[in-house]
Amino acid sequence: MTKTTPPIRLDLPETLRKRRGHRFYEIPAETPGLYETEHIATADKIVYLKLFSAAGDWWITEVERETGMAFGFVRLSAFPDGAEWGNVYLPELEEVMVHGGLVIVERDKFWTPKPVREIPDIASAWSH
Repeated sequence: MTKTTPPIRLDLPETLRKRRGHRFYEIPAETPGLYETEHIATADKIVYLKLFSAAGDWWITEVERETGMAFGFVRLSAFPDGAEWGNVYLPELEEVMVHGGLVIVERDKFWTPKPVREIPDIASAWSH
């Protein structure tokens, strides 16, 4: 049995935690800080965190723990051909609530960190 490092819980306000039913700001301890993977080929970057909603999907590779600024791949449902790599501010995503609360952004609690090359959703969106 391998020993796993407990996840890090960012000290940022969670406005929708009760609605969500789980912590939004829980990231694997190994998640690099912002810009720490610039030297790594895109296919080899590790996606440590996946967020999702009816509005889109976010695959996060880096997180600045103090502010919640992150870097990763985003595919918005309204613009599937506009999927791209870039920065995203996690506190903004945490607060998203539209259609009377039917749409909120959630953390995939069952996500296992893996390289980009092993994630078909990114490969198919990126190839457009």
